[in-house]
Amino acid sequence: MADLLGIGKTGLNASKKALEVTGHNLANVNTEGFSRQRVMQSTAIPVSVGGFIHGTGTKIDGIRRFNDEFIDKRLNNALANNKFYEARTEHLGQVENIFNELDSDGLNQVINKFFNSFRELANQPENETIRSVVRDTANLVIKDFRRIRGTLDTQANNIDRKIENSVADVNQTLNHIADLNGKITSIESAQGETGDLRDQRDMALRNLSEHFKVHTYVDEKNRFIITAQGIGTLVTGLQVQELGTISKNKLDSSNNMNGSVEVVLKDRPSQKITNEFKGGTLAAIIKVRNEDLRKLQDDIDGIAYQFTTSVNTIHRQGFVNRPITIGADGKPALLDKKGLTTGLDFFKQPTQVEEAGTAIDLSDAVKLDLSNISAGLTPNSPGDNRVAIAISKLQHERISGEGSVTLEEKYLQTIGNIGLETGKARLDSEQATGILAQAHSLRERLTGVSIDEETANMVRFQQAYQASAKIMQAADEMFKTVLDIKR
Repeated sequence: MADLLGIGKTGLNASKKALEVTGHNLANVNTEGFSRQRVMQSTAIPVSVGGFIHGTGTKIDGIRRFNDEFIDKRLNNALANNKFYEARTEHLGQVENIFNELDSDGLNQVINKFFNSFRELANQPENETIRSVVRDTANLVIKDFRRIRGTLDTQANNIDRKIENSVADVNQTLNHIADLNGKITSIESAQGETGDLRDQRDMALRNLSEHFKVHTYVDEKNRFIITAQGIGTLVTGLQVQELGTISKNKLDSSNNMNGSVEVVLKDRPSQKITNEFKGGTLAAIIKVRNEDLRKLQDDIDGIAYQFTTSVNTIHRQGFVNRPITIGADGKPALLDKKGLTTGLDFFKQPTQVEEAGTAIDLSDAVKLDLSNISAGLTPNSPGDNRVAIAISKLQHERISGEGSVTLEEKYLQTIGNIGLETGKARLDSEQATGILAQAHSLRERLTGVSIDEETANMVRFQQAYQASAKIMQAADEMFKTVLDIKR
């Protein structure tokens, strides 16, 4: 009877624990990252009495957490790829919007208006009003070059701030994982349950995978290790290798900009790892900043440099639109009371291609006096329009791309390339989203909580609990019967 009571007690405890775990599953049915759990039980160690083997009930072996390491790694990789293309699509879309002029003319149209104004000047080379129009359209060109170039720089600076925020989030997650490693090791050494803590660690790994691709394993000392592709080990058990950010000058930067934010290992700040990340939002925004934005900056600078240099080369050959004294030798005076009479630049001549889109401006001579805008090749020739015609013809001459394309064609190629990259990133993002959904579905089928299944289990364990209670009740009644006989 004592054995019967003990057997009933083991069944009662096992059913009670199973009900607790079932209730825990149901309570977390909507908890993100939760993995359903089951009580693992087996028969207790039997005993030999009078030559017979007698069972002693059941025992709880532990709590099983339904989880598949391979599926988790597949999900993390899918998440890193999805976030990479998602972030790339978002930021390339922002860049593309710089060139989408819905309410005003684009740069190519403004440049064409500039050339058209010189055509009008060629028709009326003495007209001061048209010269004013020429200067005004030139200012519109300057304004649009500066707008585009400045917005590209602003986008790069905004990405710098996002890199800093991303690194801060990564460090917080790394320290959180190391803390969970310590708790899991401590609890498991005391034979405790760590299913929920492991779920938290898996969620932290998914958060980390949003920034870049990671690889995890357990070493021979049972330490949980996290490595980043291209970077190295970031977590070893309780030890964390944090990331850091540092501002670099132009020569040492990854995108040729002063103050560029570079990613380093905090313990090794001299070693840049900015371009080493694979997958995730961090790699995506770094790629946009260092490759896409930089190429656009270089292209706009190149167009601005070629545009101003070509116009200046022709404009220097002309003479100002005012009376010029002719010397006894028949040569025109090179200076008058207002300054030079020839050899004047229309735009300020850029000293280098780099940042020409930012530095573009009218020359001081053109700003101060409209008569300094040249239309003719010879002085004191009211009908001479050869300079104006030559400048207007630049619109259709192949002066860009090493003489292979016109300025308009080069500009359209530039914005066409960013449109193609944006479209490709959008398609990749859609594909990555589908793969991520598939990985989520696969994990959910394995680890997700089914309300119907858990409800059925709850009824089953409740009935098992009641049956075990009845066994104990029967043992108690039998024991009382024996006592009554002795009385």
